[in-house]
Formats: sequence, C-alpha cells, structure tokens
Amino acid sequence: MTLLALGGWLVAAVLGWRVWALARRLELMACAEHELRGPLAALTLAAARSGPVPAAVVEGQLERARVALADLTAARRGRRAEGRRELIDPRGVAERAAAGWGAALDWRAGDALVAADPGRLSQALGNLLSNAVEHGGGHVHVRAVRAGRRLRIEVADRGRGLAIATRAVEEAGGHLAVIELPLAEA
Repeated sequence: MTLLALGGWLVAAVLGWRVWALARRLELMACAEHELRGPLAALTLAAARSGPVPAAVVEGQLERARVALADLTAARRGRRAEGRRELIDPRGVAERAAAGWGAALDWRAGDALVAADPGRLSQALGNLLSNAVEHGGGHVHVRAVRAGRRLRIEVADRGRGLAIATRAVEEAGGHLAVIELPLAEA
C-alpha cells in the first residue's frame, strides 16, 4: 500500500468518525428539544384548566425543563447531562407529575425513600404520562406499590397510549418494561 493510499484511508476514517460524532450530537439535541416540549405542554394544559396552577405542578415541570436544558447543553459535547442521584421521596415527584397531566394518583407504597435523580424521575414519569394523556383515550392513572424491596410506579390508561410506545420501542429492537426503584435503607 502506498503512502498516499494510507493517507487516504486515514482521512476517510477521521471524516467518518466526525460524521458519526456530529450525528450523535444532532440526535442528542433533538431528544433534549423534545424533552423541553413536555413540561411546556404540561404547564399549558394545567393553565387551561379552571383555577390556579398549584405551585407543586409548576415546580415539577420546571425540574423537567432544567434536565432538558442541561441535556441540550451537554449535547454540544456529544453527551447527556450527568445525573445527580440523591435520596428522595418519590411520592412528591409522582404527585407533581400526575397533577401536571391531570392524572389520578393512587399511592399504596406508604412512606418510601429511593436513591434517584429527581429530574430524571420527573422526566420519565412526564414522558409516560404525556404519552398516555395524548394517546390514551380516557383517564390516566398512576399507582405506586411496594414490590419487595423495590418501588413500582405504574402508569395506565384506557386506550392505546402505552401500546403505541411499546410498539415503537419494539420496532426499534427493544422492549418497554416496568422499572422498579430499589428502596433506600431507612
């Protein structure tokens, strides 16, 4: 192989890596942009209802927006924002998320503490709830139960909302599953 050919392969490899890195950044920016729309939609929905928007709803949606903005900033470097795991009471996160989307909350888990990033938990619940509200056709219910040493938060609707998400994930080669958060030692 000549030196010129080797140089050509090296340039092609570097350009290929740069294209991949730029595509990754664009994908991360698109995801962050999408995530930023969620809290804005929830606040718009809450404001459209009669009566004042509870401060807890605004607080929860602002936390989701903070996470999305942090992801948008990190996307410039081709990454997602670092999580900040801390000991939290997930009931408050679930209450704010449910209230933001007008969903009923049935908290059967009692007092519970989990080690989690409150913003990411808000984001995950907000995504499930917005999908259920937009595509679910009916009332949306959030239920929390203990499953041994884990906390399970379930989101259910009366329509095809979660079925659409399940199909989309399956078409992407994955599966949608229940994720349980381990309870923190008291």
